[in-house]
Amino acid sequence: MKVKFPYGKSFVEADIPDENLIQVIYPNEMKAEKDEGDYIKNALSNPMGALPLKKQAKKGMSVAIVVDDNTRPCPTWKMLPHVVDELKEQGIKEEDMKIIFATGTHREVRDDEAKRLLGEEYAESIEYMSNNCKGDDFTYIGTTSFGTDVKIKNAFLEAGLKILLGDVEIHYFAGYGGGRKSVLPGIAHYSTIQHNYTTNFFHPMSKPGILDGNPMYQNMTEAARLAKPDFCLNVVQNASHEIVGAFAGDFDLVLRKGAELVDKMYKVKVREKADILITAADGSPHDVNLYQAYKAIHLGLNVVKDDGIIILVAECPDGHGSEPYYQWMKNYKTKEEMAEKLSKEFVPGGHKAYYHMKAMEKAKFFIVSSMDRKMLEDVFRMRVFDDVNDALNEALKIKGKDAKIMAIPRGTTTLVV
Repeated sequence: MKVKFPYGKSFVEADIPDENLIQVIYPNEMKAEKDEGDYIKNALSNPMGALPLKKQAKKGMSVAIVVDDNTRPCPTWKMLPHVVDELKEQGIKEEDMKIIFATGTHREVRDDEAKRLLGEEYAESIEYMSNNCKGDDFTYIGTTSFGTDVKIKNAFLEAGLKILLGDVEIHYFAGYGGGRKSVLPGIAHYSTIQHNYTTNFFHPMSKPGILDGNPMYQNMTEAARLAKPDFCLNVVQNASHEIVGAFAGDFDLVLRKGAELVDKMYKVKVREKADILITAADGSPHDVNLYQAYKAIHLGLNVVKDDGIIILVAECPDGHGSEPYYQWMKNYKTKEEMAEKLSKEFVPGGHKAYYHMKAMEKAKFFIVSSMDRKMLEDVFRMRVFDDVNDALNEALKIKGKDAKIMAIPRGTTTLVV
């Protein structure tokens, strides 16, 4: 069987022997039942647990709009016009609006990326900024029950109307992205992000597809409540990146409704485990760097046998994507060393190295990528191949001609159980 795997903005094709193939796992197909804009308009007109924007917005009011950065697939450019139009109808001008990219600990969004994410018109007419989590423009607003001192970007706190835009998808330890995640880690200070991770990262319930009982979700939700966002708009996209659902209002109600729809599409049961798993990080932007693309490996661990092989297809044009991730993989030899360090002082990026090392105890990693070969082999300890079929043939030599193969073309957003 020929199976296509997303790779950046294109695809690579694997030729998998029929006799070895157990299953090709795709999300459950869901087509848009109406125009994408209609989903958004309906959500804005029928918010849950909050007044519509039209009733909250008042002439002369300052507005902060939090949006996702370039590592997320959220179609902000499709959502923003509807939100801006509603604000304008109430007499709010574009010069009264400010966009904050929820970069968390990620790098700043470049101007060329902002034009793509927001649409060129809004990138030129509305002021925007990135979170820059180690800056001095944050204010302490309270402490969660988990002991996290919450410091949030001043530009958000000072606004008369606070709006969150995002999308809901599987997240590998926060349960799901969306909702409260726009606040923590999105627009939080480094110390707040760090404490949230230090306190909750190693908890057994901090895992994908779980909200209730997940301390990461609970702490982030408490932090977001302290920041008092007025309105949230989240969308859910199918595997073709079409909007198939939109929800608005209170950020937690929005998240939960979005998660229900995500589960219908992306939570998939498997028949048996594989000796060899071929997975891809969904293409751009999920495979923009190794830091993001690793998530496909993490979610794939559920379905590969012990001592199996995972072949990751991920372009990674931005390289590793995290200096701490790189340095920790370079300087530490075992996950135990990393765990000891993280338990004392959580370092975003270091946690990815810990996950990476832990996963290597279960499976060998092969990768098809444009990243620097020597770095991938020497630092990240992955065998590098130029072609997915060369990687598969090598895996079959190692695991034997009868090895069972599974394929997950959209590994970052598919939760296999």
